[in-house]
Amino acid sequence: MKRARSQIGKTQEEVANALHVSRQTISSWENKRSYPDISSLLNLSDYYNLSLDCLLKKK
Repeated sequence: MKRARSQIGKTQEEVANALHVSRQTISSWENKRSYPDISSLLNLSDYYNLSLDCLLKKK
């Protein structure tokens, strides 16, 4: 997720505001301390314009 965010030039704060979560939540997801729920995954997929497959699989 961090790579996707960096590629679109957004800060954690900007993504958090767009998805209506805290910046700390975005940080936790990016650092694998926690994982987004299904609804958040769908929102992330739309926001980053990535398939769920890309978000869920490591490359």
